[in-house]
Amino acid sequence: MLAAIVARPVEVIGLDVYEPNLRTLSEISKIYKPVKVDLEKEPIPLSDGFADLTICIEVIEHLSKQAGHRLLSEMERITRKGGYVYLTTPNGWHPTKSERCGPLQHRSGWTVQDFAERGYLVKIYGFRPVIGRGKINKLYLLADYIWTPVARIIPETGFGLEAWKKIT
Repeated sequence: MLAAIVARPVEVIGLDVYEPNLRTLSEISKIYKPVKVDLEKEPIPLSDGFADLTICIEVIEHLSKQAGHRLLSEMERITRKGGYVYLTTPNGWHPTKSERCGPLQHRSGWTVQDFAERGYLVKIYGFRPVIGRGKINKLYLLADYIWTPVARIIPETGFGLEAWKKIT
């Protein structure tokens, strides 16, 4: 799909610390290049300006706040001028249950202000009380959908953040 959008060859690099995820990534498509990296401790092993678009979906909250800020700097470094950094994360602190998440605990919470201070545009979505309640029914999904415009006015009530920045 990305190749069709940009009308040129696309290279997709997937970063992960967990070997089984890297194996799965390489098995599902030949377009993906899996790279093992511990984002808590290591820089992204790509050159400056390497990427047109850098995407980080529901990852930053699994890092310490310090490592998360380093990750944002790294994503900005590897994205070319005129390219974009895009990421999603829960809005604020969302504790995770250790028996369900094992080593993948949430280690930090992120707010609109955290990203805005770094020059990101941020949108809020969802209804915080609905997400993470276990079984989701249609009524919860409807409340989540309807609440999004309200969450943009009252940020602390929204569940998730999406943030993006054009690199200049």
